[in-house]
Amino acid sequence: MKPINVVIIENENISRIGAATILSETGRIQVCSLVKYGKEGIEIVDKQKPDIVIINIDLPDIDGIDVISTIKSKHASIKIVVMTANSSRDTINAAISNGADCYYCKNSVREEVGERFVEAVMAAYNNESWIDPTINRILIDSLRSNDTPDRNALDFLSDFSTKEITVLKLAAGGMKNNEIANVMYVSEGTVRSYLHNSFIKLGVKDRLNAIREAIRLGILSFTDMKIEEVTQETHTRVKTNHKSQKDTAKTSNKGYKGWVA
Repeated sequence: MKPINVVIIENENISRIGAATILSETGRIQVCSLVKYGKEGIEIVDKQKPDIVIINIDLPDIDGIDVISTIKSKHASIKIVVMTANSSRDTINAAISNGADCYYCKNSVREEVGERFVEAVMAAYNNESWIDPTINRILIDSLRSNDTPDRNALDFLSDFSTKEITVLKLAAGGMKNNEIANVMYVSEGTVRSYLHNSFIKLGVKDRLNAIREAIRLGILSFTDMKIEEVTQETHTRVKTNHKSQKDTAKTSNKGYKGWVA
């Protein structure tokens, strides 16, 4: 099986080495380069063209947001996973708007650090968007605080077909393309086509920003995202072998489920 090639751009030595160790232990992820500075990271990504780049926002030479934007503008197919302790609303919005596919917070509960980090990286590889459960509320509050759009929801809804809206709702609920295809009795290619059309109409390039924009415009609602508060159990994905993964329940303190789309 082809390894998942990853480049890590992280200024903190402990975090950089720790992240590489966690990913290497999966047996499927190959860390190609460890980089401390943003400019050097961009050059290495240009040369190696990895599957995934893991980036800390707070880099010593240039802003991590600029690194995300530069990499995405050159290599749209490369997935970006933000790994940072920065959970400010503005930073989250900027990272996602500039192309981050997944957002992982380094200040997660110690027992869940490795599991959540690997989950975020694998979600990116599988063309999914993953938001750390510690910032779900921040993301929702940010969407609620956005300015009212120039056009009302009914105007925007008229631009979309019924099936395009259905696909957006199912994607917002966390379904993968193959799961949406099964529910709608269509092919995965058709699902991708509906999503692509929605991206164009919403003026975005990926699922996460499409869902954010659809909620902002009133096309979708917060309930479509199905972010649930849990008190007894949270589900974390664990790797069982090199070919498959499964969900397992794990007892934890009160929190929010990570959101995947």
